[in-house]
Amino acid sequence: MKRKEFLKKTALSYTILQLPLRSEGTTEGNTKEDPSKESPWAEADDLADLRELLVSLQSDPEGIKLSGNWSVGKVFAHCAQSIEYSLKGYPEMKSAIFRGSIGKVAFSIFAFKNKMNHGLEEPIPGAEDISNATEVKVGIKRLIQAIDDFSKTKESSLRPHFAYGELTKEEYDVAHSLHIKNHMERVLG
Repeated sequence: MKRKEFLKKTALSYTILQLPLRSEGTTEGNTKEDPSKESPWAEADDLADLRELLVSLQSDPEGIKLSGNWSVGKVFAHCAQSIEYSLKGYPEMKSAIFRGSIGKVAFSIFAFKNKMNHGLEEPIPGAEDISNATEVKVGIKRLIQAIDDFSKTKESSLRPHFAYGELTKEEYDVAHSLHIKNHMERVLG
């Protein structure tokens, strides 16, 4: 076995061992008391569904509360920022080896499980700082605009993800949707 193949298989094995194949109980940051009662965020299938929820939230944006240190406005702006970077390019990229191995495997597992787990208060590497004072309405508007821009973009114009590498438009829709849904696990009430 060549060294490169050995490293890829080792990275794949390590990643698979670190990520459970099914969720048990609640996840970190998930404040739902009854996991059988899915939130509308969790039930959303794609960015189009999430956009509808955001549009409906615009009438009462102060009605949503999240646990954690990031404000609701900052969370929505952060999710928008990720979509925006998929259109114009991420400011910092993981190594090509990481994107082609661990990153690809992690995305595949998230997509298979239809659930993402990531640091919910970690900025995108190299990204412009987002103020915690970002108003909810501003964050919602930015995220809706980012989703609209993404939906109009041709697949050939998409830029590689900083950790997952090259993704198709459909894969990016999954990645962005799972990212937003992971953040919305912190919804209170």
